[in-house]
Amino acid sequence: MARKIKDAGGLTRRKFLATGSAGLAGLAAGSAGTQTATAASGRSGSEYDGKVVLITGATSGIGEATARAFAEHGARVFFCGRREDLGREVQESIREAGGDATYKKADVREEDQVKAFVEACMDTYGQIDVAFNNAGIEGPRGTFPDLDQEGEMGYYDLMKTNVDGVYYAMRYELPIMKKQGSGVVINTGSLLSTTGSSAFGAYAASKHAVIGLTRSAASAHAGDGIRVITLSPGGTRTDLLKRFSGGDLSGAGEGSPMGRIAEPEEMADVVLTIASSKALFVNGDNIKADGASLA
Repeated sequence: MARKIKDAGGLTRRKFLATGSAGLAGLAAGSAGTQTATAASGRSGSEYDGKVVLITGATSGIGEATARAFAEHGARVFFCGRREDLGREVQESIREAGGDATYKKADVREEDQVKAFVEACMDTYGQIDVAFNNAGIEGPRGTFPDLDQEGEMGYYDLMKTNVDGVYYAMRYELPIMKKQGSGVVINTGSLLSTTGSSAFGAYAASKHAVIGLTRSAASAHAGDGIRVITLSPGGTRTDLLKRFSGGDLSGAGEGSPMGRIAEPEEMADVVLTIASSKALFVNGDNIKADGASLA
């Protein structure tokens, strides 16, 4: 099971999700104990009981932690990733813990595979209540115009994964949600969704594009009962950040206001909260979970 994260007020993930915005307000007022005393624990009473959650890029990192968190709260999780061995491991681990999860290999760079992935979810579960379009890569390091363009992790590979992958996913998710009359789509952005980078300019460009896709889809489908949101994580303990950092995370986060990086489970908490009924008027927004890095 994913590790339980506790904050200074003593809120576990389950209590945080159960109390929702009321819990946040109570925490700000110094009354977290009162708010969490009546919080439902485990799956009992979770609004995600029986809901279907589709996740791309869930074989590691934030995607994996989010798949585990939704399953822990009773959701039926359908997820993909390119690494089949890891996908099967995550699937079996969730099932052994009592959750409902199904892995299907899919490469978000290929539209036909994304289409087949979404269709397989419908064949398996018959609905999609939440879609977390999380798959992404960091792409080439370097300044314009000296970027590697071709090959694995080149500029074109980056854009196919981070931009086209989100577009393809929404292309097939949104009509299903429109027919249902409800649904939440969360696309993974980045701190570099709103700033530039001399070392990772191509990555920044791809994540700026995610913001544009999110806002356009939200505007077009708000009347259909669909919410579309970007989550922009700060530095988080993932393989991607490790590659950004040259393979060493030992000093990561020391210069941030909170003095540390986030854990993937903390980002999963944010996903579950903004996908919930406690955030019904959050739509088209870029939710920054960055530990005050851009404050």
